Amino acid sequence: MSHKATNWFSEVPADALTSGEFRVLFFLADCHNPSKGCFPEQKFLRVKTGLSNGGLNKCLNGLETKKLIRRKQRYNPQTKERLSTLYILGCDEDLDTEPTPLSGDGSNSTFDADPSPLLGQTQLHPSGDKPVREPVKEPCASENDPQTNAFSKDLTEQLLELHPRPGDPIETEAALKKAIAAGTSPEVIISGARAYAEEQKGNSPRYVAYSQNWVTRKGWVPFAPKSAAESSANAEAVNNRWANWIKDKAVSAVHCSPRVAHQLCLDGKVTVDECRAAGINL
Repeated sequence: MSHKATNWFSEVPADALTSGEFRVLFFLADCHNPSKGCFPEQKFLRVKTGLSNGGLNKCLNGLETKKLIRRKQRYNPQTKERLSTLYILGCDEDLDTEPTPLSGDGSNSTFDADPSPLLGQTQLHPSGDKPVREPVKEPCASENDPQTNAFSKDLTEQLLELHPRPGDPIETEAALKKAIAAGTSPEVIISGARAYAEEQKGNSPRYVAYSQNWVTRKGWVPFAPKSAAESSANAEAVNNRWANWIKDKAVSAVHCSPRVAHQLCLDGKVTVDECRAAGINL
């Protein structure tokens, strides 16, 4: 933990934070580098704080609402590969401006904002001379934006808790906003995620879609309620497709979950040896 982050963190009233928020903010400050910033991976934060994926994101949202942190996405400027999120703490004013793989796009980050309700007139940079001028939280969508009006952050947390392979929470939330704005019911999405998790039980994680990709490709559609006849016909068509892929040892066959493959064997559509030859572990 840098001296800058230590001094700032000591000024944050502990009783203004939940226990989870306090732990998250402590480890963010512990990872703070005065010249490069703060960019721990979410896995690291989950291990250190003992929080679930949804619990961690709830705490991060709370810290952002209380104007103690701001999150910024980073990308490698050469490869465009996604890097871990940059957490800008209230003690920061200017981070490294050189575009490097660690600093993302190299843009300046400032914490010029109104005094934090937690720190009163000390503002978010108690040891600095400059007043805070901009909000810590990144600009939100317009209040007239239908995605904002119809969307609840609880939906993101609920989906990440249910999904068999929770991915990037920010990308997942963006995909959910688009889906909701397009008219998809949150209940349908959650029901589909629950059904997808059940279908993928026992399947290798590498064959399970990340939550943001699942939402983008409308992964709930196959699980949407249908009439009995339509549902039966659709299930038969899907099973026949899996069976053909398994027999042909198609690349897509490895995405078939062991549970589905087992049922195909019971139905006589494929054999255990054919499943194993296609790369499915039974």
